[in-house]
Amino acid sequence: MRRIILLFFAFLTLSTDLVEYTYIQKDDTQAKIKATFVYGFTKYFEWPGGNGDFVITILGENPGLVAELNKIAATKKVGSQKIVIQNHQTIKEVEKANILFITPDKSHFLNDAVSKFKGKGTLIVTEKQGLAKVGSTINFVIEENKQKFELNKSAASRAGLTIGSSLEKLAVNVYN
Repeated sequence: MRRIILLFFAFLTLSTDLVEYTYIQKDDTQAKIKATFVYGFTKYFEWPGGNGDFVITILGENPGLVAELNKIAATKKVGSQKIVIQNHQTIKEVEKANILFITPDKSHFLNDAVSKFKGKGTLIVTEKQGLAKVGSTINFVIEENKQKFELNKSAASRAGLTIGSSLEKLAVNVYN
């Protein structure tokens, strides 16, 4: 009986580790995809200025995305600019951002972010249903089990960004 109890606890422990590992792997895959998209967006916009570091800020909790963006930043640049990844919890903490990625749990900061970075060349990226219609320039969506994005052209214009024409063709929805 004692042996059966030990085997049961060993199985339970291994099962928990396996479930946790599978969950982490899934999150890492999503983080890799989003990080690749975010870096890819740097090629489709004309960024004003171009001095100093290229700052990508994540507003909210997404450690997988932060880690994946840091991997990209270690080997890539935007033009001649070094990429710097920042992670903050409030919009007040964000001083400069070329790309501001707002996680779903911080989406209530979208209006403040739009106001704070109006005309400053900040690409605001979100991932919550409907946010491309109300202020973000790029909003991640899942369609047919694939990561896609929506584009808001007027939000880009208000931010002081010029969009490359080929980006519109890649977006699933384009708002003017």
